[in-house]
Amino acid sequence: MTHREPTIHHPALMVTCPRCESVPGAHCFTPSGSRLPDGRVHRDRADAHRNRQAA
Repeated sequence: MTHREPTIHHPALMVTCPRCESVPGAHCFTPSGSRLPDGRVHRDRADAHRNRQAA
């Protein structure tokens, strides 16, 4: 069986989240440790992704 990299559907998941410190590819988590609903990411992470592309 061949190894396949996971598909990232949300582009902001390509950067580390500065708020919850989730690694690239992992979902964001709430302070209580549960995953954010519906594949959402923290605004800080989305901003970090936008700023990365603008640079």
